[in-house]
Order: sequence, then C-alpha cells, then structure tokens
Amino acid sequence: MYKKLFTRIGGVLLASALLVPTQSCTDLEPEIFSTLTPANFPASNDDIVSSYLSVYTDLYGMMNHGGYMSIMEISSDELLIPQRGSDWFDGGIWLRTHQQTFDAQDNQFNGAWSFLYRGALKANLVIALINNSDLPEDQKAPRVAELRTLRAYFYYQLTDAFGDVPLITEDSDATNQEPNATPRAEIYNFVISELDAAAGDLGRETGSASYGKINYYVNRALASRFLLNAEVMTGSPRYAEAEAAADEVINSGEFSLTEDYFENFDPGNDNGLRGTSENMWVIPYDEPSVAAGFNIPQMTLHYASQATFDLQDQPWNGYCTQQEFYDSYEDGDLRKGEYGNQQVRGNFLAGPQYAQDGETPIIDGSADDPGGVELVFTPEINTLEPNAYRQAGARVFKFGYEIGSPNTIRNDFPIIRYSEVLMNKAEAMQRQGTGGFSMLVNMVRERAGLEDMDDNMSLDDMLAERGREFFFEITRRQDLIRFGEFTSPWFAKGQTPETAKLFPIPQPQLNANRNLTQNPGY
Repeated sequence: MYKKLFTRIGGVLLASALLVPTQSCTDLEPEIFSTLTPANFPASNDDIVSSYLSVYTDLYGMMNHGGYMSIMEISSDELLIPQRGSDWFDGGIWLRTHQQTFDAQDNQFNGAWSFLYRGALKANLVIALINNSDLPEDQKAPRVAELRTLRAYFYYQLTDAFGDVPLITEDSDATNQEPNATPRAEIYNFVISELDAAAGDLGRETGSASYGKINYYVNRALASRFLLNAEVMTGSPRYAEAEAAADEVINSGEFSLTEDYFENFDPGNDNGLRGTSENMWVIPYDEPSVAAGFNIPQMTLHYASQATFDLQDQPWNGYCTQQEFYDSYEDGDLRKGEYGNQQVRGNFLAGPQYAQDGETPIIDGSADDPGGVELVFTPEINTLEPNAYRQAGARVFKFGYEIGSPNTIRNDFPIIRYSEVLMNKAEAMQRQGTGGFSMLVNMVRERAGLEDMDDNMSLDDMLAERGREFFFEITRRQDLIRFGEFTSPWFAKGQTPETAKLFPIPQPQLNANRNLTQNPGY
C-alpha cells in the first residue's frame, strides 16, 4: 500500500545527497545544499521514481515535538507547555515561546528551519534529477509539478516563519554555501507563481489514486490559503484571487464536508487509502515500523493517562489548551467534547478522567492538585511557571487515541481540508464586502450543531470560527497575524512587539552563513 511504499523508498536515496543539519547551537557546520556523486547517483528510472516519492516522506517530521509544529502552536493562543515543577522547564524555551520572547539560541527554531529546508532542497535535487532523466515526458511533467507545489509549500512556511531567507532552486549554484537572503515579498511571489505554473500539469484524480500526494485541487486549495495572506507578505491584498482559487475546488464537486467532523481525524482515517470526502492532502502516518512521527498522546496526556488508553508508553504531560481558547466553544458545540466524559470525542479532554470502563477514577497521586488524588483535567491553568498543577489544562483529543496505542499514532494528519477551502472563500468574500459569505460559514457551523450566523458577523467572529474549526491544524498563528491579533495579550503573556510576528533566524544558521541578517527585535 502507499504508506508502506513511502517507507520503503524513504532511505533509497539522498542520505548523502543532501545535508541539512539538525545541529545543536554549538555545531557550526555550514549547510551543503546538494552533493551527487557517481556512488549515489540514481541508476534507474525506478530509483528516480523512488527519489520523487521520498520528498514526501520528509513531511513525517511535521508533527514531532521540538520543531515546526511546536513553534507554530505554542506561540499561538491555542496551546502552551507550562512548567510543572521540575517538569518541562527545558531551560525556559517553551515559556519564552508562549510569551513570544523568542531567542535565536533556542533549538526549536533551528529544528523548524532545518525541517523546512530539508524538504525544499530535496525537492530541488529531485526536480533536476527528473528533468535530466530519460523518463517519458508524460511521466516527468506531473511529478515535477507535484514537487514544485511541495517546494512552494515548504518555502511559504519558511518565509512566513522567518521572513527573508535564502531562496534556493534547482537552478541555483549548488557550491554556494553562504547564499544571500531573498526578500520575503519576492519569495511569496515565487511561491504563488510556482503554484500557478505547476497547476496545469497536475492530475485531477482523487481518492486512492492520489492519496497523500498533491493533485490539482490541493494546489488550488493551498493557493486559496496563501493568497489570503498576501497583504501580510507583500503589503497588497489579493482576496479576489483567493476566492477564485477556492472556487476551483468548490466548483469541481469532488469534495464535501463529512457528516462527522471527527471522521477526518480518527485512527484509520485513511479508509484504505480512499481517505475522507473532506481531507484533501494528508501526511499518511502509520504504525511505528511503517510511518511514525505523530506522537501527540505522549506530548499532551498526563502520565496516569496511560491507564485510560492502555498506552504502551507513559505520556509526558506537556501540551495543554489555554482556558480562553477552550471556553470559546459553546457547550453545545460538537467539536468541544463533553467535560468528564472521555467516551465522547472532542477536540479536548477535560474534567475527571477514568479507566477504560469510563467509571473507575484514575488516581495520579498528586494530592496538591485541585482534583486531589483523582486525575481531573481542569480547563483553568493556575500559572505558567514555575509550579503549574500537573493536572492543569484541557488536553488535545482531536486525534482519537486507540486503546493500546504505541507512542506514535497512525491517524493521518490533514494538511488541508475542504472545510478550510469553504472558510477561505468566506473570509475572502467578507473582506471584499461581498454578501452571502455567511452561508459558507454556516455549512461548517451546522455540522458542529450550532445555529446559523448572518453577514453581520464581524472579522473577530470569523477569526473565532476559524479557530474552533481548525484547532491544532497548524494554521492558528498565521490566522492571528492576518487578523492583527498575534501580538495581543493572553494568558501569562502581555502585549508583544510587532517584531514577534517573525521568529528569529536561528543562531546556528547565522554562524554558518555570514550573508544572513538577524530579524529586527532579536
């Protein structure tokens, strides 16, 4: 099957062909952007196809703790990692990330940088490889188009996170180990032009034919997301284009909202590689021996939650939800979950926790917590540091945990869903003053069991709707910036300067490349 194919080809090529370090702050080795030798050059068309698929496998690192996902989520108003006594201080890196007092020395920024560049630079290498191969032209074009779209995705995330960064393509000088940074607006325009140029060569097959891969509709869905952020990136809005890109997906009739929101996040949400009617592009995680890396149960659950789900390994008791974000959901919102009832799926796990029978209280032995010795996830968080209660904070439950799960789950992670395309069009219409946008919002709200809104809803309402729908899908920071709320105060964080909208260029990258300049404010 496709996931097993991903894993089989993951190590075939490029172990020595591309070195993007995951170094610590003391490792000052420069980046080497590409090295091909007679010993590692692909010997056959099968190897070339394998190398193309291997670019996708780099996405598995997306949901690991300590890198891109962590900086995006913990810097937003969705999640935080409080210091729970001797646990999770980690040199203060997660406290600083939450409070947006970012430090270029903190390893999570270098981890994110390396993850994103690894994907972009491997795409460069394989694009050149395919173009120079003797593959039939009808096989070259769609694969190159996929990789150009995937590379555009990586570069968008890079410039969104770090601003001006080196833009390296397959035509760049591979011997240049200290490339100059490219202005953010130029990278953004490159991303949009790549999406547009690649779209025509992409297939329009859906379901198992393109599961986990990029097709025409994924390309257009990404364009709708990126074009919404044009004003942030370049100073000039492009909302009409964002709406048009969304329409290309909507008018295709290929996608629809699932009846059950959580079908998109369940274990087994690949549905035999058919996917759901809503998940457009996913990272196809699987069992640890096949496609691992998504270890959210470890990251968020309490140590004693091991008994709740019969987990193979003890969780770490880290990530939890800010109370204000949790409280933004109405109690009747089907996405929220039920307080004290772990048998009902929700985005959150809150209230008293029980064994698998749903009746026997879990005892965690922490008598100092408000819940006493029984495990109770309180939405209230008493403090960010140094002694947050070990039970404090509702936990992430959006991706259901199978009984007996290992430390990484097999739930596929949706990079983009059809519901986002609907919301992207609605927001683009609202910002242009076009009536009727609330109908699209209400399609999403109706599934959540909520009453309709009308076109009098404000931009603040739109931001709140997006937050409730896309919790823990790594879009919240970008939304907060676009709506002008990222630097606003929230729990244990005051107003932060506008410079916090960009993360610092990681210090190891500055040390390795004299042509890079640190972002303002750091």
